[in-house]
Amino acid sequence: MAIEQNFRLTVDGTYKRHAPAGSQSCWLHFTAAAKPDLERLLSSLSVHPLAQQRLMNGTDIPAFDEYEGSFFLSLFIVRPSGWTANVRLLAADRYMISYMDEDDPLIGHVKERLLDHRDQALYPGYVLYHFLDLAAIRFLQVIDQIADRIQALERQVFATPFANEIGREIYRMKTHLHELRQIAEAQEEAIKTIRHADLPYINEETNPYIEEVASRFGRVTAALDAFKESLSAIFDLQLSLKSDHMNVIMKTLTLVSVIFLPMTFIAGVYGMNFAFMPELKWRYGYPFALLLMAAVAMLIALYFKRKGWWGETGTKEK
Repeated sequence: MAIEQNFRLTVDGTYKRHAPAGSQSCWLHFTAAAKPDLERLLSSLSVHPLAQQRLMNGTDIPAFDEYEGSFFLSLFIVRPSGWTANVRLLAADRYMISYMDEDDPLIGHVKERLLDHRDQALYPGYVLYHFLDLAAIRFLQVIDQIADRIQALERQVFATPFANEIGREIYRMKTHLHELRQIAEAQEEAIKTIRHADLPYINEETNPYIEEVASRFGRVTAALDAFKESLSAIFDLQLSLKSDHMNVIMKTLTLVSVIFLPMTFIAGVYGMNFAFMPELKWRYGYPFALLLMAAVAMLIALYFKRKGWWGETGTKEK
């Protein structure tokens, strides 16, 4: 297979220079810098107008369309930063054309694979497989990164349950997971369509490879669903920890209020201004009242301690 990337076309013999030799096929890759060359190349080929339009403009979601003598595939890859990029592929029995707005290391990896396994670079189906395989690997790598972030969030919830940043991070991650889920699911369906399509350039030799990639995207979709459930569970856990902590605070305030309630009652009794109260003129009346209030408070605190309501971490009840 001849591999050309971002080449400049000559005025005469626009595609003749890059035509396949013998039974081989060629793979041509373009970026935005070489878009005029791509337009001239497509005008020299018998490619369906809709296929040309889709190759030039792209799609919002992964898509697979079959035309007479060719097919178009809009493939999405995930970069390490988490952002997605669109790769557009147009294939026939003798050529494969790929296009990206911006260059990406994925193209170089596909080229390296084909140069290392020249026996596989016989049909466009093999080029398509390497694109799909590397896209699946990218998704799986991002899945591992998301799993690590979720584990870090779980540890952070127990360390700082009142941190509002946890809830915001969960919301951002769930939004990102939803976007990745839509792409992965649509991509899986497109690959399944390719696997069952009757295409001359997707032969019996490449079908097992395509099927393997489809199963990988199935695992990606299942992992994203599991991550969304895990994030919901982490959010519920944080709310539960917050609620438990608030209950502890309310319990402490209630116990303190109960201890001071009888003390307030005693102070209120001895604060009444009646003329005939025996303790008013008693020499030890004031110390007696203080000792009485302290004794009542200690007895109530000891009772709470015995019942396990004060100073216990468990939920002991008697």
